[in-house]
Amino acid sequence: MAKKHTETIDSKIKTVWQIISRMYNAEAAKYGGSIAIGHFLLNIDSEEGAYASEIAPMLGMESTSLSRIIKTMEKEKMIVRKSDKTDKRKVKIILTQKGIENKELAKNIVRNFNSEIAEKIGKNRVDDFLKTINDIIALVDERKNK
Repeated sequence: MAKKHTETIDSKIKTVWQIISRMYNAEAAKYGGSIAIGHFLLNIDSEEGAYASEIAPMLGMESTSLSRIIKTMEKEKMIVRKSDKTDKRKVKIILTQKGIENKELAKNIVRNFNSEIAEKIGKNRVDDFLKTINDIIALVDERKNK
């Protein structure tokens, strides 16, 4: 008997991410943020900052797609932009004190949820799940490179 569409691996991954994403957005909204801002903050080095072109791939986005998030974060005084001294076309994103505080808040929210998962289903199952997800990522990378 064939599996229903909703029972495919990819549809389950998408569904669970949508559920988690809504949960994180609701949590972030309590602090005036969003999941996009939280992910952005988590991918910027607190001391060195980062170039948008470095952050975009970590978020699965194009650098041009980050402009709205960057503008919002700049308006909220979470980041500042600094031009590169040698190449003025490059702009480094630096966290402000408020950005660092929000990054810590986002880290705690993610860590707490991950701890809840580990407590509920067990560390071994979490480890197996992460290994499986990494294997799926490797398989997708292999297919992309064919």
